[in-house]
Amino acid sequence: MIAFLSTYYDAIGMTPAGILTTIFGSFCVTFVVIICWGKLVEDFGPAGGMLSAAIIIGTFWVVNHKLPGFGINPDCIASPDGGIKQYGMIYQAYRGACPWVDMGTTIAIGLWCHSLFMGKPGERLALVRESLPRVAALVFGGIIGGAILGLISYSGANLFGG
Repeated sequence: MIAFLSTYYDAIGMTPAGILTTIFGSFCVTFVVIICWGKLVEDFGPAGGMLSAAIIIGTFWVVNHKLPGFGINPDCIASPDGGIKQYGMIYQAYRGACPWVDMGTTIAIGLWCHSLFMGKPGERLALVRESLPRVAALVFGGIIGGAILGLISYSGANLFGG
């Protein structure tokens, strides 16, 4: 398993610990959103949606991205490019040294998979077919946005490697 996960380090700069904590942090926030968000909105109406955004997303953003010393330090603090890596469960190297995983992306993927798995077995293919144009639009929009950010060097990533 470690040998398989180590291929990601060679390809994109993520260590096995970074991969595992990213998956776990992404799962945790999606699981809590699926379980709690609807119930809070059901009980408190629109104010419940605001509470959900503040409590669930705020808490998990701190845990996944910025909480130092949470007992999880997968990659030390020094980066090979001289920068500083962020602590947290979702691994994000400094200045574009590896893929960027946003909690919104992970929640969207988790909710999409949840809706497909909760559908009736005979209707799952229809649900996938219905959602593919939206998924394609999201992927295309992400590619365009990433290319624009790379071209203007906003993220510190170098689009053309030069």
